[in-house]
Amino acid sequence: MSPLFRKSPEKVAQKAAAKTEIERLRALGVLDLAVAVFPGLGPDGPTHGASVRVQQLCQYLLADYPGAGQMDTLDLLAPVRRAIELLHGAGLISPISVQREPYWRITPLGEMALAEGTVRQRLTDAR
Repeated sequence: MSPLFRKSPEKVAQKAAAKTEIERLRALGVLDLAVAVFPGLGPDGPTHGASVRVQQLCQYLLADYPGAGQMDTLDLLAPVRRAIELLHGAGLISPISVQREPYWRITPLGEMALAEGTVRQRLTDAR
């Protein structure tokens, strides 16, 4: 590789940290991932409580990892979709179909669970 295009050690370390986090998130069970992704639908999420796409939730999960590129976040699409379905089944979020891929928004029940910190309990009860 040309020295002109060589990555700095810092960028290599950031990329490695992002990959490790992606592997950790992919290894979580669907319930744990749903609990981790749920705050991304609330006021502290990427759209501040407005509707959000699954890809945005993947980016939200990796926000603390600057080495995660757009392609890296795609590795989380399938597990995040499963987590979304669990949240939807529990009535904590609802879809807004405006395109092929729906946008998701938090429901009043979801807002209450987020505020009370009872997301895990509600998901467990819904199973």
